[in-house]
Amino acid sequence: MNLSPKRILVLGIFTVMLTVFFGTVSCNKNPGPAGIGQWIYYSSANSGLINNEITCLAQDSQGKIWIGTRYGFSMFDGNRFINWQEKNGLIYHKITAIAVDMQGNIWLGTPLGVSKFDGTHFTNYTTENGLSSNNVYAIAVDAENTVWIGTAKGVCAFNGQQWTYYEKSGGEALVNDHVRSVMVDKSQHKWFGTEYGVSEFYNGTWTTYLSPKALANYVFSVFEDTKGNIWFGTMAGALRIDQQGNQITLTTQNGLVYNQVECITEDHRGVMWFGTQFGVSEYNGTSITNYTTANGLAANWTTTILKTANGDLWFGSVNKGISVLHFTE
Repeated sequence: MNLSPKRILVLGIFTVMLTVFFGTVSCNKNPGPAGIGQWIYYSSANSGLINNEITCLAQDSQGKIWIGTRYGFSMFDGNRFINWQEKNGLIYHKITAIAVDMQGNIWLGTPLGVSKFDGTHFTNYTTENGLSSNNVYAIAVDAENTVWIGTAKGVCAFNGQQWTYYEKSGGEALVNDHVRSVMVDKSQHKWFGTEYGVSEFYNGTWTTYLSPKALANYVFSVFEDTKGNIWFGTMAGALRIDQQGNQITLTTQNGLVYNQVECITEDHRGVMWFGTQFGVSEYNGTSITNYTTANGLAANWTTTILKTANGDLWFGSVNKGISVLHFTE
């Protein structure tokens, strides 16, 4: 049964208006792989999701899931979707990154700047008031609540009062100014995946990582697993560096569904997942299992993956909404 979204108009003081769309959920379900759970699907047609072109996902400390799309963003509280667009105060409709800070603010990157959303109000940032570039690719927050923003012109760090900028400068700084991914690990090392290599920043010191394979230097995602290994999703497969500096590479030769790895996560069993344009690969440390529309996904092109607090895996797609793998084992 499909239910149309209900519109609620909230009037603020003076001329301020916030329009929020509420959509009740009526999701579709299918059995999961090998009997370990079930697939659940959310789309704009069956659940009130704002748009089916999913770009990024994040979960806050209250368990709410924040969903960035090409036409606004949604919040899912477990029962319904609430949606926001430019008319509500968002700086631009295409969301490229989402992160949650320690105060519960939602940071949203776009090609035209950044919006901070406190649940009611938006505060917008552009080059006129802080950013080095309005074209934002990635956002992460460290333990001191500093927001690290990867842009087309280096990295901006914002502590709530002061902006600090990091750009390419010789061989002892950021390796490339087009920063596609940002990750803060458990030890508060900052990792920046760029269009030409990876930079690690800690205690004022930069370390550069370059691959002899050119395509491997284009890095879409950086992820730390529970063992402290750092994973990189590149145009030439998935690469892992462990704490001793040992490396492994996973490509189609190992069974990976496709070499261009756009997103990475780890499930509750310690199994790694890699999202690509042609499906998702699951790696258990020994073997790889691939998932496509033939065995569960709503769409093959997977743009983002999130492991939620209850262990579910959310897969955002390029045009078919969200596939959720709910584990019951």
